[in-house]
Amino acid sequence: METMWLSDPAPTVSNGSYGAPNCVARGDVHGVLFHPDAFSLWRVDGQLGDDAVLEWDAGHGDEALFVVSGAIDCEGRRVGEGSTLIVEAGVSATVRSAGPTRAVHFGPTAIQAPADGVLGAPAGEGRSVHIVRPELASSIHFSGGDGATSVYFCDGTCPTCRITLFLYDGSVFADGYSGASHFHSQDEIIHVLDGELHFGPVIVATGASIAVPRDVRYSFRTSGPFRYLDYRADVSTAVVAPGSDPVLETVANLTSLGGTAKKSPIALPGGG
Repeated sequence: METMWLSDPAPTVSNGSYGAPNCVARGDVHGVLFHPDAFSLWRVDGQLGDDAVLEWDAGHGDEALFVVSGAIDCEGRRVGEGSTLIVEAGVSATVRSAGPTRAVHFGPTAIQAPADGVLGAPAGEGRSVHIVRPELASSIHFSGGDGATSVYFCDGTCPTCRITLFLYDGSVFADGYSGASHFHSQDEIIHVLDGELHFGPVIVATGASIAVPRDVRYSFRTSGPFRYLDYRADVSTAVVAPGSDPVLETVANLTSLGGTAKKSPIALPGGG
């Protein structure tokens, strides 16, 4: 764990502030910021009371809010439970909660879109806010030794952003799961929604997150079913067996390697 950082599970009592670096919060808004020193990513576990507001000006990178419960409204569109709101870099936006809401909010420390990843920079024109509902996400299922489902809200192939966010659903593993050792080419934050992940002796419980730097090899196991969110600021590659070729982690490429995908990899801007 010397090269990873573990958050505390979100407290059951709100702490009186929201904490996201690049948006202004108003009203009954509380959150817990997880941002290890010098790490490129952050996470807020947010609680929004009725009619609470989050507002962005142009000074931010690509950010994502996953709605755990409740709903938020943005530009006349509803973002309900299990859906994700993407606020692309440099886009001004305002969201308002529609009753008590719990959301997991991710973002980068950089205030511009990434430009040096494997797919290059996204387009500078046409950036917007878009909504990815579960039925518009791509669910990739591997029927072999894994058997879990990865629900990709974004896989970095959007023309105007490179953000990657997926929900890994390990509900099928009633007796637990043991993952293969691997590493990624991008920093990531893993946030546990249900169950717990064991990284060696370290346990990441429900409501907690772990920050994993790029190129750090790791594996995890569980003792039962689990679900987690995985956030990266750019498209990543993964290396499993030492010395093997990197695998591009986009929906199209993962499907070509044996996964079964449904729906589109990303909701088009304005399409939600």
